[in-house]
Amino acid sequence: MTGGLPPGDRGRRPRRLRLKADGRLYDLDEHRHIGLDELCDDVRSGRSFRAHRQHTGAECTNEVLVEVLRSTLPRCAQAAPDALARVLDRPPQTAADPVGRRHTTLRIRGDA
Repeated sequence: MTGGLPPGDRGRRPRRLRLKADGRLYDLDEHRHIGLDELCDDVRSGRSFRAHRQHTGAECTNEVLVEVLRSTLPRCAQAAPDALARVLDRPPQTAADPVGRRHTTLRIRGDA
């Protein structure tokens, strides 16, 4: 038996991430920073992850997942920027800050 892990997770532990105050993600097991592209590849392959804020330890996995989705689904984000803004609790993107761009850091509510 595989211990109840989904098919993509067999043989791999969920990735443990720390969201730093500057928006970068740090892999606690590999002792290095990772980008949204790398995390997106993991998600596509079925690997799970858990993310916590650096200073408070608060769980923020869903917020990081929303940012991964925003970075990979620009057309969907353009179709509904107000819906994504409500999820992230921030104003919608403006023309000066297009929705479809790739973010190198995360801008998630509660970071200060």
